[in-house]
Amino acid sequence: MKTSACLLACLLAFGTARAADTPRLASVLGSLSQAPDTTRMAPAADSDLPETLRESSYFYSSFGTRDPFRSLLAGDFEPRIQDLVDLHTVRLVGVLSASDEFIGMVQDSQGFGYDLRPGDPVKNGTVVSVTSDVLVARLTLFGQTTQVTLRLQREERGE
Repeated sequence: MKTSACLLACLLAFGTARAADTPRLASVLGSLSQAPDTTRMAPAADSDLPETLRESSYFYSSFGTRDPFRSLLAGDFEPRIQDLVDLHTVRLVGVLSASDEFIGMVQDSQGFGYDLRPGDPVKNGTVVSVTSDVLVARLTLFGQTTQVTLRLQREERGE
């Protein structure tokens, strides 16, 4: 009964109930106080409770896979030794001019391209110079030094 009196006092204090409604609210609150207390729930039977809070429908198996948090850069790397360009099997397809040097662009028979600057090593020798239309290299075979010159082939277009 104390709870219903407190509730009635709060409703009057906050202005949600008028003084004329007081007898009617008192009768409603009185009937509520006589009703059985249903606010406290009886403990549920064990069969009503789920076995787990959340069903696990997905399982990630990491057996045999790498750790996703391990660094990709860590570990031993074997540097791959790239074969040197054989100037007897390539052709000069272009020349790039940087601020003070030329860079020769050569292409082999498989379509792979290489950029060559003066001083770059090639198979059996080194590149000596690159000009606007010529690449010159010195090759040493069986103790004899030869000079190889690759010229830029300009395609003539017939329009």
